[in-house]
Amino acid sequence: MSEDERLRDLMLAVEVPPTTADIGLAIATGRRQAARRGTTLAGAAAALALAGGTAYALGVTPSPGGSGGAPTGQQPQGAPFAACTVDTVDVGVPTGIPVVDPAGRLIVATAGGTAARLADGAFTPYTSATGQVVAVNAAGTVVGYDEVDEASHMLAWTYRDGTKTPLAKLTGYAYTVPTAVNARGDVAGYAMGEANDDSVPVVWPADRPGTVRALAVPAGYGEPGTSGSQAAGIGDDGTAVGNVRGAATRWSPDGTPALLPVPPGHDLTIATAMRGGHAYGLARVVGADRNSALRWDLTAGTVTVLTGAPDDITDGTPTGWAITTGGDYNQPTRIAPDGTVERLPLPPGLQLPPKGPGAVAASISDDGTTITGATATTDRHLLIWHC
Repeated sequence: MSEDERLRDLMLAVEVPPTTADIGLAIATGRRQAARRGTTLAGAAAALALAGGTAYALGVTPSPGGSGGAPTGQQPQGAPFAACTVDTVDVGVPTGIPVVDPAGRLIVATAGGTAARLADGAFTPYTSATGQVVAVNAAGTVVGYDEVDEASHMLAWTYRDGTKTPLAKLTGYAYTVPTAVNARGDVAGYAMGEANDDSVPVVWPADRPGTVRALAVPAGYGEPGTSGSQAAGIGDDGTAVGNVRGAATRWSPDGTPALLPVPPGHDLTIATAMRGGHAYGLARVVGADRNSALRWDLTAGTVTVLTGAPDDITDGTPTGWAITTGGDYNQPTRIAPDGTVERLPLPPGLQLPPKGPGAVAASISDDGTTITGATATTDRHLLIWHC
């Protein structure tokens, strides 16, 4: 098997975990999968912590400098530092990666095994909301999951107004994995069987509690002979994005699917995040051992290759800001709407890559000014960037 084929197989094998779940764990999982296949894949596919239908206008908008992102594993060490400050938070208990709501006012994380709200450097637990936090909307609806076992099996839930509510299972699937929530409380994610690649994209509608809707996975989408499909993001109008067998896909509010455009010189695509009219992800460069970071304009039906940006985008905004994970000896970055890559500053005493493991970035507010993450160290500290 050629290196190109191994990269393809790995890219398709890595399931999209909850978008803002424990990214350190997701990266480690991806590294183990890479080791089993004798190759490596750049951070996003490893960290991901994702019908016919109407025609969708396909177009490509190259970013300055042409197509093609940084080679696999390479970080833009020469990029400038973002004009951001960083606060370090240590709450004294085991803590998950924090997430920020789109408005930038509410920061939530798992602290001591329970979902909790961060304020003034301390966490206030949400009563009975045990489990791992994935996302939170501006109204305070928290989405998360309970771990069932060590085989990546999960059960999804929401927490609102003091009540934790399990999300409905899809018939034929034992497990539920949430990835995102929109303003009205609709949750996107996937239903999963016993095998991690046995998955179907779903939406849990807020206006029909206790129900789940499977999204179409058309024949002909993605790579033949592969399985595993997920929803990775959902907009406030109900539009969802995700992946069907290794092909980035958009579902309209009525469920109609359409493939997201693929830039020239690329083939496999993965969508990892969505906010407003933009989706984010990566694509494999044909004939090269590397991937490119992508930003899709869902309104115009175009795709932009974010030249020189790391390909591990974990979150983005309606106006085109995005963040990349970092961690594993790489530095998290912020990508501006014009494609400029900026390194996020790290706290004093935290060694910069390649000397140390650095930090990870997980979520960003809609205005691009608040970013949450954590140190990628055994004694984890939460990080809040203000830009």
